[in-house]
Amino acid sequence: MKEFRTRILLRACNLLIILGILLVGGCEYEYTSPLPGTIDVKLCVISNNIAFDPLNNFVLKVTSVEAVRSDDKARAPIYEDTKAIGRTTNIYNTLDLRARDSSLVMGEGYLPPATYDGVNLLIEPGTQVILDGYRTIPVTKPDDFNPLLSFRSEFGISELTTTSIVVTIDLDKSLIKLSNSYLFQPVYYISSIK
Repeated sequence: MKEFRTRILLRACNLLIILGILLVGGCEYEYTSPLPGTIDVKLCVISNNIAFDPLNNFVLKVTSVEAVRSDDKARAPIYEDTKAIGRTTNIYNTLDLRARDSSLVMGEGYLPPATYDGVNLLIEPGTQVILDGYRTIPVTKPDDFNPLLSFRSEFGISELTTTSIVVTIDLDKSLIKLSNSYLFQPVYYISSIK
């Protein structure tokens, strides 16, 4: 009887050793995942007709910023900063001095290393331009207004590096002066990729 117990215990120990070797050996594989790069999207506004002044105001409501990958057209969301867990709607004054100097950050985030086609912004323009702090001029949109601005210029994201993209909106051409109002037809492009 003692010999039978010893045999069963020996077989159980051998079985555990074999299973341990299989489990440890089966967990090793050759796979390396690249580390992400960082993207930084800034707004630049061109305006020679309306001064960049704290009393002047024309806002854009931005609900979405995305990077579009070249190979499979997958869209990667870009949030307000690298610590954000979701995007909230942000309102940007296009006549802010930071917008003139291309230092108004619209989004920042981590992206997988790849080649990207460009950036998409989903916007809604403000309903008025405020001049000198008190004069309001209504802003209308065309009936066929498309809120999706597709900035197309190829750029790459590399591991552990930051790619800065400056998206430019030309207010001189985007705000078309009518008799008593402006018509908003956005003119936009990517002016810088670093």
